[in-house]
Amino acid sequence: MTTARILGITNGCLCFLAILMYLLIFFLKLKSRRELRDISMLLTCNTCISAFLTCITSLVMIASNLFSGFLISNMTFCYIWGLLYDIFECSIYFSYCLQGFYRLCRVVFYKKKYLLSYYLYIVLIFLQWLLVLILLVPPIFIDWYAHLSTEMFCLIPYTYIGPEIYHILILYLVPLTCLGISYMWITSNLRNISQTPSLAIEAIQRQRNQRDLVVIKRILFLLSILIVLRFPVIIFMIYGIIVGSLYPLTYAIVGLITTVCLILISIITIKTTTQLEKQFFAIFSHQIQAAPIRKNQVNPRMAIVVVNTTANDSEKFQHKEYDPNKTNIP
Repeated sequence: MTTARILGITNGCLCFLAILMYLLIFFLKLKSRRELRDISMLLTCNTCISAFLTCITSLVMIASNLFSGFLISNMTFCYIWGLLYDIFECSIYFSYCLQGFYRLCRVVFYKKKYLLSYYLYIVLIFLQWLLVLILLVPPIFIDWYAHLSTEMFCLIPYTYIGPEIYHILILYLVPLTCLGISYMWITSNLRNISQTPSLAIEAIQRQRNQRDLVVIKRILFLLSILIVLRFPVIIFMIYGIIVGSLYPLTYAIVGLITTVCLILISIITIKTTTQLEKQFFAIFSHQIQAAPIRKNQVNPRMAIVVVNTTANDSEKFQHKEYDPNKTNIP
């Protein structure tokens, strides 16, 4: 078995695990029905849907690599599938921008209620996906997508320097800039609030602001993971420019790292989202507590017999006088 095939099988298993993790998140969300109209939960689900669809497209590409190469049997479909992968992956980054914008509105513009409307963020999610389509669909019409020489699927090759720089700017620079601005704006606002006296309502708002600042830091941390784990792409690109050709296992290694990244996102999402974490521990704690309960269950008929026996015995005590010579009391 070749190294490429081992990497492919490993990546496929991890990708399947990532899909299960996101299905678990969707299940936990459905369990917390009271939180369905919560904006932060809505935005979290938007991110998870993007990551879930990325896993699905990635798994199909891995399957094409491991089996008959069915994606390259129709090159138009192959190009479209590669485009879908880029769209879903880009949507992960842009969905974090929406989360940062929501936290910014809660901290800085909390008095403007229309900026905290549930329906506004439904519209913004739609616009986010529309923006991603506008940015990423045109490359398919200018022949940026191609069948990768070492793989059985289609993407924009890393040897296409111009298109890859365009992708890096969209994937990294735009989301990181937006989140960086939100973070600096929030910290600046918190600093100004801390220097001015406030009433009880302002104190409550200050506590909420601190929580939102923590959330922004977590989002930046998640985005940093995505950026750091994508550094191998840049390294392989530089290697390809110097040597004149890419390392044969480039796409397999990058795909494996991306899948690990998606698993990390799912775990951190459950850990840092209060509603999901509560549902997660509630399910497992219920299963753990169910076992000893079953062991100590009493047969209802036996319980009735015991009660009846006790009742009969009490009647005997009521109708019989106590005999001190008897040691065996019924």
